[in-house]
Amino acid sequence: MADGQDRRVARTRRALDTALFELIQIKRYDKITVQDIIDRADVGRSTFYAHYDTKDDLLLGSLDKLTADIDRHLEDASGLTGPVLPVLGLFRHLAEHRPLFGALFGTRGIDLVMEAARVMFAGRALATIRAREADGQTHEVQAEVRAEFLAGALMAFVRWWVDADLPMAPDRVARAFDRLVESA
Repeated sequence: MADGQDRRVARTRRALDTALFELIQIKRYDKITVQDIIDRADVGRSTFYAHYDTKDDLLLGSLDKLTADIDRHLEDASGLTGPVLPVLGLFRHLAEHRPLFGALFGTRGIDLVMEAARVMFAGRALATIRAREADGQTHEVQAEVRAEFLAGALMAFVRWWVDADLPMAPDRVARAFDRLVESA
């Protein structure tokens, strides 16, 4: 029974995720209601609230899936990485999902996404920096400070790139970010 129940839970969450992402592309995130989501997903209100407290919780829960996609892109970009963060995969992912991210920008939802991404990238950067320190590389600035700087700079760069309607191809924008970080 647990396996059947797990499949139902996964199916329900997938339906809610899909409904939210479809709605984001046709309606501003700030204007989407839980009723809109449950209507589109064809689930009941109590079912929604059994899984999530708010639409923000649904969005943040859906970020796990987006993070897994980004991680997959980052792994695919091995050998094409920047000094600490392998940003090429990120920019490719953003370009691939341009309608979704473009629709989120300018809404409160993007703040949730950007903060979750910043935390994820700061953690990735910190792990890389610490591994390099373990190999004997030293730096005058504390590892945590450098990781937060890199993650914040990356999020600002991503915001510019998406707001500017992706004026550079992912490969070019990743190289530009890497060069800026190297020269900073």
